[in-house]
Amino acid sequence: MKVTNYIRICRFLTVDIFEYRAMKYFLLAMYLILSPLILLQGYFFLKKFELKYFVQYATIYMLSIYIWVSIYCQPHTTNIAKTYIDQIQVWKIEDATDRIKRKVKQTWIYITAYSCTITALGFICAISYTVPTPRDKDLIFFFKIVELYFPQWENFIVWCLKPTFFVSIYVAISTPIFTILYFNGHLKLQKLMLRHCLKDINAKFKHLEYIRWNNVEYHREIEEKLMFCVKRHVQLIENGSRPLRLTQVYVLPFQIMGTCVMASILLVFFAFEGSLSDQYFRVVVLVLTTSAMLVGFAAGGQGIEDWSEEIYEALCQVEWYHWNLKNKKTYLFFLMNVTRKFKIKYSENISLNYRLGLEVVKAIFSAMSVIYSLQQKKYS
Repeated sequence: MKVTNYIRICRFLTVDIFEYRAMKYFLLAMYLILSPLILLQGYFFLKKFELKYFVQYATIYMLSIYIWVSIYCQPHTTNIAKTYIDQIQVWKIEDATDRIKRKVKQTWIYITAYSCTITALGFICAISYTVPTPRDKDLIFFFKIVELYFPQWENFIVWCLKPTFFVSIYVAISTPIFTILYFNGHLKLQKLMLRHCLKDINAKFKHLEYIRWNNVEYHREIEEKLMFCVKRHVQLIENGSRPLRLTQVYVLPFQIMGTCVMASILLVFFAFEGSLSDQYFRVVVLVLTTSAMLVGFAAGGQGIEDWSEEIYEALCQVEWYHWNLKNKKTYLFFLMNVTRKFKIKYSENISLNYRLGLEVVKAIFSAMSVIYSLQQKKYS
C-alpha cells in the first residue's frame, strides 16, 4: 500500500468522518442531551452527597464529562487538522528519496494501526455497555434517572441512548489524540527532509581537508545550502506553531479528564460495595481503552518534542569547521534557533511526553495502593 493511502485513512479518521452532515447533527443532538444530564447528575450529587453513590456512578459521570468536552472541542480540533496542519506540508512525499519514503511509510503504518486498534477497543467497550446487565442502573446514573422519572418509557429511552455509545466513544478517542498523531505524521516527513538537506550541505565536497580557504565556489555553495535550510526551518516553525498553540489549549482538559476517568475506574473497582463479577469485562476493556489513550497522548507529545531535538542533533553533526566566517555566523544563528524546543507544554517544567505519562501512571497507582490499604483496614 502506498504512503498516500495510509495518510488518507488517517485523514478520514481525523477529519473527513466529521464532515458528513449527519454526523454533525448527531453530535449536536448528543451535546444538547448530555449537557442537562450532566448538570442534573451534578445537582443530585451536591444535593445529597453520599460516598457510596458517588463511587457507584463516578466512572460513567467522568466519562460523560470527557465525552461532552470531546464533542465541544471536536469542531476546533478538526479545523486545526483541516486548515493549519496542511500548511506544514512544505515538502511533499513525492520530493522524498526512497529511503525517506520507507521511513515515512513506517510512521504512517504505526499511526494507522494505532488508530484502528484503539477505535476497535472503543467499539468493543461500547458493545459491552450496550449489552444489558443487572447492575446497569447501579453504575449508569442516566438509566436510574429514566427509571425514576420516565418508568413508562424506560425501555424505549434506554435503547435509544445505547446506540449513541459508539459515536460517543469514537469522538472521545479521536479528539484530540488523532489530531496530534496526524500532526506527527506530517512532521515526520518534514523532519527527515530537513535532516537530508543538512547532511547534503558538504556532500559535493568529498575531501574537506583539501578545500582552500579562498575557494569562492565552495563558500558560495555552502552559503546557498545553509540559507535554504535556515529559511525552510523558519517556515516549518511558523507553519507548525499555530496548530501547536491551538492544540495545547485543548490537550490539557483532555489530559485532566482522562486521568479522572482512570482514577474513577480504580475507585469503583476497589471501593464499590458489593460484587462486580458481571462487570469485569467492561472494566478491563475500559481500562485498556483509557490506557491506550494515555499512550497516544504521551507518544504524540513525545514525537513533537523529538522533532526539534533530532534537527539539533543533525545540525551538530554538520562539518562546519572549513567554512568562512560568514557561514559560521549563520550556522551559529541556526544552532541557537534550533535549541528552542518545539513541544506541547503546560508550563515551563511540564510538557506532554513520556515523562508526563509515566508521572500520571505513578499517581494513579499510588492512589490505587492507598485505596487498597484503606479497604484492607476496613475489613481487618
